[in-house]
Amino acid sequence: MAQASCSRLVLVDALSYDALMRVTALLACTLTLTACERGGPSGSPADSSAAPPSSAPPVTWTAPSVAAPAPTPSASAAPSAAPAAASAEPPDAGAADAAPLADPSRLTLDRSAVQGGLLRAKLDGKLRKMNFPGHRAVVSDEGDFLIAFGRNAPKQEKITITFEDGQVLERVFDVEQRTFETDKIDNLPKDMVELDMPTRVKLTQAEQKLDAIRKKYTKKTCFKEAFIWPSKGKVTSRYGQPRLLNGTDGGIHWGVDIAVPVGTPVRAPACGTVVFAEKNLPLSGDTLIIDHGQGLTSTFIHLNGFAAKVGDEVKQGQTVARVGMTGRTNGAHLDWRMNFFEVRIDPELLVSGDK
Repeated sequence: MAQASCSRLVLVDALSYDALMRVTALLACTLTLTACERGGPSGSPADSSAAPPSSAPPVTWTAPSVAAPAPTPSASAAPSAAPAAASAEPPDAGAADAAPLADPSRLTLDRSAVQGGLLRAKLDGKLRKMNFPGHRAVVSDEGDFLIAFGRNAPKQEKITITFEDGQVLERVFDVEQRTFETDKIDNLPKDMVELDMPTRVKLTQAEQKLDAIRKKYTKKTCFKEAFIWPSKGKVTSRYGQPRLLNGTDGGIHWGVDIAVPVGTPVRAPACGTVVFAEKNLPLSGDTLIIDHGQGLTSTFIHLNGFAAKVGDEVKQGQTVARVGMTGRTNGAHLDWRMNFFEVRIDPELLVSGDK
């Protein structure tokens, strides 16, 4: 496939996901298929957990509950482990002023904060409670937890941690702000931008299913290892890019598109459990999800069948699927997306090594 074709195929594919953002939301509300969360779904089964705009009021999360049963036994594996410790609880007013301050070294981070980024964090000492507005955080018995910053994360965010010994640690994150290049695509066929009613209904149903899977929690710690590229090739579209389709808003592209031929192996970027593998989802085609633990998942779409099944424990580098061109796309490529619960994060910020 020529280089120019690679670029175009990604654009055409992405528009199918992002152009239905608002349309799916309106349909969902009209048909009462699902609640219109955060102004509506983000546009496709693979885009169902976009971070809320920075203007939205902050929300303090508590630990997620034990995973609900999977929507279909053949399509997903329901993690059953409950979190060992919860965080993101609001502290008592004035507690930080009265309590002794903890040494900053009691909170360690593997990297700095950036929009779309994921931080691996660890506490030295048992947690009593945590205040982290707008974030979901679950601390393991060993003190490990993840912090995700959405695409629209503000310049500064503050976390307040109260340890069991009464000491309080406050940390202000200076979040690196990013600029996302706009893709402008004109002269597209109408049916590539606007979806018919049956497709919209199926998209809403698929979105609900994938949302439920991504919001589950397991105690796995596969996120601790450095991630690798699931396939190596030219990156033709990146996380966070806004789309302008035929002069209208086409939404945001939430994945990394890698242009490679049909049949190219798709390898697990880190170890984990296959929790979803289903063919012929609307727009995304053959879709597979790997749970890396503690709310972190990888989603692969437009596949050409699977090399692993739901419930399989996979190792880093193990082939789990093959690249295809299923769903709504006009060329072969791999679309890799990552979530921390409902927050979309940028896979490119986690990978190491050459593409």
